[in-house]
Amino acid sequence: MIRANPSTDPFAPEAARRWERVPQWAQEKILENVYCGQCVAPVPIVLETAEMEGEDLILRGKCKTCGETVCRVVESESQR
Repeated sequence: MIRANPSTDPFAPEAARRWERVPQWAQEKILENVYCGQCVAPVPIVLETAEMEGEDLILRGKCKTCGETVCRVVESESQR
């Protein structure tokens, strides 16, 4: 996982529990394919925070390519 500051865990406790339910292969795909409006392409995220909003997991950070702020929503299992 790419993290902005490896010494701190970006995951809030509830978000960490949700993330653990995502298969490893899917975690990797999610973190490597976050849309960047500046690059106008899918890019890897440098993860800064991971929090729950309702039933959705919200990953926030920076584009690894250009540094623009990016966000990825991982919908709840019930929304799929």
